[in-house]
Amino acid sequence: MLKKINMIIISFFLILTLKGGYLFCLYLPVVLFYLFQDRKNMYYIYPASLTCILIFMKEYLIIYLVLIFSITLLIIFLKSKLKNNSKIIKYPTIICATFIFLVNTISLFLYPKTPLDLYLKIIFLFLSILIYLFLDIYLNKPLKDIKALKEKLFENDHSIKNTYIYLEILIAVLTCYASSYITFLNVNLSIVVGSYFAMYLSRKYQNIYGLLFSLIIVVIEFFFLNIKESIIIITLAGIYSIRSIYTIGILNIYLIILILSNDSTKATYIIIMLLSIIFEIMAHFLIRTPMKQGDEYKEMHQRAQKNVNDEILKFTSFLDHFVVGFQNPKGFNEKLSSGIKTIVDKHCNSCHNQKNCFKQNKSSLFNIFKNVLTLQIDTIKESNFPHECPKYQSLVNTSKLLNEKINYTSQNLEKKDANNYILLAQINGVSNALKNYVVDTTSKVELNYQNLYLAKDYLLNLEYYLTYYEVIRSYENDFLIKIGIKNVRFEEVKPIINTIFETILNCDVSVELIKEENTTLYIHVMPKLIIDVTYAYGNMPADTQVISGDNYLVKEQDNGHILFAISDGMGKGYSAFYESDMTLKLVDDIVKLNIDPATSLEILNTFYTVQDYLERYATLDLLDINRHLATATFYKMAANTTYIFKQNGKIDKIINKSLPLGIEEEVDQITYELENGDLIIMSSDGILENLIDNNKLEAFISETKNLLPQQIVYEILNYTSTHDIKVKDDMTIIVLKIHKK
Repeated sequence: MLKKINMIIISFFLILTLKGGYLFCLYLPVVLFYLFQDRKNMYYIYPASLTCILIFMKEYLIIYLVLIFSITLLIIFLKSKLKNNSKIIKYPTIICATFIFLVNTISLFLYPKTPLDLYLKIIFLFLSILIYLFLDIYLNKPLKDIKALKEKLFENDHSIKNTYIYLEILIAVLTCYASSYITFLNVNLSIVVGSYFAMYLSRKYQNIYGLLFSLIIVVIEFFFLNIKESIIIITLAGIYSIRSIYTIGILNIYLIILILSNDSTKATYIIIMLLSIIFEIMAHFLIRTPMKQGDEYKEMHQRAQKNVNDEILKFTSFLDHFVVGFQNPKGFNEKLSSGIKTIVDKHCNSCHNQKNCFKQNKSSLFNIFKNVLTLQIDTIKESNFPHECPKYQSLVNTSKLLNEKINYTSQNLEKKDANNYILLAQINGVSNALKNYVVDTTSKVELNYQNLYLAKDYLLNLEYYLTYYEVIRSYENDFLIKIGIKNVRFEEVKPIINTIFETILNCDVSVELIKEENTTLYIHVMPKLIIDVTYAYGNMPADTQVISGDNYLVKEQDNGHILFAISDGMGKGYSAFYESDMTLKLVDDIVKLNIDPATSLEILNTFYTVQDYLERYATLDLLDINRHLATATFYKMAANTTYIFKQNGKIDKIINKSLPLGIEEEVDQITYELENGDLIIMSSDGILENLIDNNKLEAFISETKNLLPQQIVYEILNYTSTHDIKVKDDMTIIVLKIHKK
């Protein structure tokens, strides 16, 4: 916002060089520079300059309207040609320089009786071209020339930052000089404009640059324009170069002393006092004071610690889920399943609302039936189920009768010694899981935080408006930087961000647009992605079942991985659904820890091993797609075969060799190199290899592999449903296609 305010101030005062006889020599190159940076800047520049002309120089109104019309046509023409990579526009800088020369030459003939001599006008005509070339080639080049930017970054060259400081100093000096032609309340406005820029530059950069500007402007105004009061500008720059909450107080006390001294220039000091108050209010909201590097590193380290703490909290969340899901012993669960079956057979199967009820309460019915059987009625009353179920009271009455035969409220069904043994096994299992977690998180090599800070610093120095910058992960080959950037197009900023991070991190990166809200882009920077994945999925219960015992999980992670999983619970119906659903919920919890999937599954397998009812289990078929390396890693625990259909007609199969979770201590994995066009099909045992003639299904899929993934899902489900199969079972399928980026 402050950048726009500066642009309005510059546009309003810089056009006053017309009064000095310079015509458009000083105004035109600055305007073209701003408009080439962003065409929308004309919404600030044109009205401000036009207002100044209407107030002070109405005689220039017509030529100015013609000028802005010509500039607009030129900008639109050049931008469109550059966007389309037209060969017509090879040298836009030369075209603009020629345009400046023509405009100033024509103006020279239209207004020959201006204060300057002819030879000075000719000098300023060529000076106008030189100013534009300086602005465009030397100052704007880093934004246009990626190669030049990369060289500067590689050499750790700080000239990018200095470049923009020199730009602001140059334009501020020209603006102050132009404003010297206007006097208000006996105060030369160049003092006010110079004071503003002295405050701004000193506050923004907190360095010698504010004093440098003030020295230049005081020399010009004091010695050449004979404006003696301009000496106050150096004082302002000196005070504002020291950032303190007392700055505004010290300055205004000093100004009050000058005002009370009965000096004839007290009007100047009163205006500067008002200006300082207004500037302080604006600066509080609009100027980000640069941090010291030590503070920046400290802040980043605190963020990194926070991220570690967040991951530990996620791990405890996983433990909580596990305890809730598997806290009951084997005997109790067997009797609980029998009781649920009795309730469903007696009440649910004859209920007219069964289909809608099972659909709406799919993920909560097991806990509802469990609470009914254990007579935890108060817990159920908090939900809408008692009001929605037409047979709720009958369910409660049946549960009371069942409780007279089987005491569901008592879970002490195992011997004490067995409990002690299980407790020791659980403690050992948790210990091993934590060791795996610590080993995985500490074995990663961390990137240099100073380099990540430099990337942010360069973006700020290039005048990008960063609203958000956070390092989520900072490991080699596994980093994620989230950036929020305002008022810029993604196509423009993407090559800049890409160049900065590739040069600083010395590796290939991908710059991905995550979302756009209002005028802010949210961007992720991560190791280079070399493949894209399109996918679809489908699920159908067996003919005799209302609900499928299969479940699936698709999870796109922010580290460039995509996880696909299918779990098939033991048996059929709701009990099987609960088992597979719980398995995938645990997988979902543990992969949030940002550790290697293999380690995640080893931890999960450990917890399944120490739980005390091994007769209940679910299969797990997990696929981890690494978009950075173009690899697929398969983890199979009693899972169905995965098919990979190649572009050349070949069919590869990933065959399961392991038992379900919790039975074997080792988790086997297979890593597969992916190629462009690979079609991967994961399924439960109700689809592939369940047909009487499976070869025909493989041939059918080969014929349909060029369809979209969702179409392939429909075709396979339809094919399986209409052909002879070995066993009627639940059917779940995930289809994904690999595309080279």
